[in-house]
Amino acid sequence: MIRPNFAAMPIADLRAYVLNHRTDDEAFYALANRVHTEGVELQSLEDLTKLIETKQKVRENQSE
Repeated sequence: MIRPNFAAMPIADLRAYVLNHRTDDEAFYALANRVHTEGVELQSLEDLTKLIETKQKVRENQSE
């Protein structure tokens, strides 16, 4: 199986990949490292889910 190039993936695509491949630790760590550079700590997939929900709420509030 050819592994995706996580470093070259846009962060939105990487996030979607992680959510669709929850057992792929390499992908999760690649995402955790990418968001860490933005000041976000991910320790688990639950943290990722909470982050996504929070960002969606912020966007909804901004569009109102």
